[in-house]
Amino acid sequence: MVTDKYKALIDRFPLVPIKNDTHLDEAHEVAQTLMFRGSDIASDEAEYLEVLLDEIGKYESKHHALNFEDMAPHELLQSFMSDHGLKQVDLQAILSVSSGVMSELVSGKRELTKEHCVKLGHHFKVTPALFLPKVFAA
Repeated sequence: MVTDKYKALIDRFPLVPIKNDTHLDEAHEVAQTLMFRGSDIASDEAEYLEVLLDEIGKYESKHHALNFEDMAPHELLQSFMSDHGLKQVDLQAILSVSSGVMSELVSGKRELTKEHCVKLGHHFKVTPALFLPKVFAA
């Protein structure tokens, strides 16, 4: 059964392939609104969010793909923070670190731990391996 909340989401942002960056920005806004509600969303809203995030991912992969292999973990972290409009203070709680440690992680003066990588992967919905240091063969 389609609920009024689901209909309202479809009216606000129909689930169609994303066409351009303006459309992408609108999709991000809707997705963030739902994600910030956390566990307070109904099952049909969660299903809508899942499909919306899939469409966002498809568009971003095609039009804004990053070459993660060439990025140091702290550069990748900076990129994710920028893409998601986050500041260091926003990630401090997620990583359970002080502001000084957070600053060192973002600047690359301190390496992310495996625990940090898992938490970041979970938060950004990506594999934690993205944040691990890259090992290049000599």
